[in-house]
This record gives sequence, structure tokens and C-alpha cells, in this order.
Amino acid sequence: MTIIKFPKREEREKDEQEEKETKKPRNKKTEPRKPWGRNERLLVSSLLISTALVSGLLALSARAWKLPGLPQITLPDLGLEKTYIIEANRPTPPASDSIINEFKVLISPLSGNYGFYVVRPNLNQSYGHNHQDIFQAASLIKLPVMLALLREVESENIDLASTYTITDADKVAGAGSLYYKPAGTIVTYKDLITLMGHESDNTAFHIAVKTLGEEKINTTLSALNMNNTSLKDNLTTPRDIGQFFTELVNPQLISPEHAQLIIDSLTDTIFEDYLPVGIPDHLRVAHKYGREIHVLNDAGIVLTQEPFILVLMSEGIVDAEAESIFPKLSELIYHFETSQ
Repeated sequence: MTIIKFPKREEREKDEQEEKETKKPRNKKTEPRKPWGRNERLLVSSLLISTALVSGLLALSARAWKLPGLPQITLPDLGLEKTYIIEANRPTPPASDSIINEFKVLISPLSGNYGFYVVRPNLNQSYGHNHQDIFQAASLIKLPVMLALLREVESENIDLASTYTITDADKVAGAGSLYYKPAGTIVTYKDLITLMGHESDNTAFHIAVKTLGEEKINTTLSALNMNNTSLKDNLTTPRDIGQFFTELVNPQLISPEHAQLIIDSLTDTIFEDYLPVGIPDHLRVAHKYGREIHVLNDAGIVLTQEPFILVLMSEGIVDAEAESIFPKLSELIYHFETSQ
């Protein structure tokens, strides 16, 4: 007789539990992945910092490395090619330090770089601030082109009364009325000079440059000792513009008659809102205005009993600030010059 033993209840339940656990799949608990690892966080942080630095540098560059209330940042000398200016003996007048300091005080709260240059041509004296800095010339670059055209007249290569027929290809938008004239409009070369001065006409400038060629214009720049002026790059310095106006007061390269033609074209222009505002109304100011984005320039001869040349240039400026400060700067310098 065979005796069958059944497992006890506790043993059966234990065996059943072990069997269930054996069949039941095991869930592995894994740590949730972090959205940013260390390397990713470093990469993103680096990109953010780099973007902020580049944006800051671009903003400073757009303001000519000069922010309100701070001195202008001077970049280190990287050994790049420099142009050295050898000036004729033109002594600094007494007491000019005081006006230079007053000029600095006025521009200190402003963004951008400002420069000025004053020449007393009859006394062979000059002074200024940032006057050898290179600025964008804007329409001041038209000045040596006007003079180069008159040199060609005196060389009998061009007749002022000769005519030119405007084509659509000649037209350049911006300042000046010739752009709006129909193709076939006839102008004289004298008209071109007058329009470049009185209206800063871009079409007249384009025709003059095409007629002369860059080589003749560059020859005139050299003759004027405008060593840091570039027609191609549209660059100049306050000092170079002072050299140009000195030629009009004491002409050496053109006749007094032709110098007077330029002076007349620069008098009572359609741009009288800046440098002339600081000068009393009864005085004649023969000047050239120039404007680009964040650039305002105005320069000319103040025809007092003892004429003086005043050049005001700026770059990286806040336009409204420059528009407000230019008349104050010209008034400041006028009072200094007439009190001497």
C-alpha cells in the first residue's frame, strides 16, 4: 500500500509564490535621463557668452568705441600699416587748450566719436581734437572732386560752359535734383560744380568722377596734401578737410576766380541746419555738409573779419545727439575765435 504525502498548505503557497515570481518579468528601474548633460550645458553657456560678447563688440564698434560718459576705447596697436603725416609748420595758437577742453566736456556724455579742426589761414595757425582720426567722409568727398574739375578747366581740358547730356545710367539717388530730371537733360560743367556744392548732388558727383577718372582726383588729393583721404573708401580726416578749405582762402592750385566759384556754391546751401546755426546770421559761411548712417559732418569757412576754417566730423553717433550738439559746438568755437 502506497502512502501519498501532500505538501502542507504553507509549503504549497510558498511554491506557488516562487513560481509566479519566476514567470513574472522583472521591471528594471532606470534613472531618468537628464535633459542637459555637463558637456551640453557648457556648450550652450559658451554660445550664450560668445553671442553676448560679439553683440557688445558690434554695438561698441557701431558707436566708434565711445559710449556716453566714458572715454573712447583705444584698440591695441597690432602692427598694422600706418600713415604718418608730416605737416607744414603751423603752430598751435595760445589758449587753444581751453577750447579743446570745453569741446571734450560737451561731447563726453554722447555716443560716438567727434572731432574738430580749426585753421587760421592768415596766421598759419591751427588746433583741434581728434583731427587726425580717420572718419567717413560722406559728401565731404565731393570737395576735392570739385577742385579737380576746375584744375582740368585751367589746364584747358574742360570748358566750364561745355554741356553734358544726362542719361538714366548717370542718375544716383539721394541728395540733389538731377536725379529727378528726365534723361536728355543738358547741364554745363559749371552747373555740376554748383550743384555739388549747393545741393550735394550725387548725380553731378557721379558725372564729375566719371569725367575726371580716379587718377586725376588722386593727383589733386596729393597736391592738396590730403594724405589720409580716399575717394575709393570715402574716408578723410578733419585735418585733410581743413587743408582743402585753406586752398580756397589762399589759392595755390587754382585761380582766385575759380576758388570763389566753389565758395559761392557752398554759400546759402539747402543744408543750413548745423554748423551755420552757431554762427551769427549776418556772417557768411561757405560750408559743405555730409551725412550717412550714424555720420554727420559739416565743414567750411566762417567769413569773419579774420576768416577761420572750422571742420566738425563725427561717426558712430546717435543722430539726434549730433544734430543737437553741432550748432552748440560751432557757436562755442565761433565765440572763442572772435574773442582772441
